[in-house]
Amino acid sequence: IRNQLVEQFRCLEQQSESRLQLLQDLQEFFRRKAELQLEYSRGLDKLAERYSSKIRSSREHQHFKLVF
Repeated sequence: IRNQLVEQFRCLEQQSESRLQLLQDLQEFFRRKAELQLEYSRGLDKLAERYSSKIRSSREHQHFKLVF
């Protein structure tokens, strides 16, 4: 019985280690994913701002032409 319990303990220990490794891998995956999403959203913000300023200046330019 003792040998059986020792073997079961080893199996449980291996399962725990493999699950811990899986959790660490998932944690790293989601951390990296969050970094990429943040980088992407910052890029989109810059792009939107660039085109918004072009549209604003274009409208101001058209308004200026209409006045004169």
